[in-house]
Amino acid sequence: MQPTIIADYNCVTGEGPLWHPLEKRVYWSDIPSGRMFRYDPATGQHEQFYAGDVVGGFTIQADGTLLLFMARGAIKRWHNGQLTTL
Repeated sequence: MQPTIIADYNCVTGEGPLWHPLEKRVYWSDIPSGRMFRYDPATGQHEQFYAGDVVGGFTIQADGTLLLFMARGAIKRWHNGQLTTL
């Protein structure tokens, strides 16, 4: 198996790849730039879907929403393209 580039976003520290079991997509972040990305291996489509405050980490909840762990201890919920502070 040879590694291949699936998306070239010029990340500073692209990290934290996480498989979304409901969407069947891979999510990852670039912490210093405050950006998040996703990739659909079935279609080959990828996108940057978030740019804003630094995201230090994230997780996928049972209902498919993302929890974003932000600077200064803030937690935000990403669902259907909407960001809500918890």
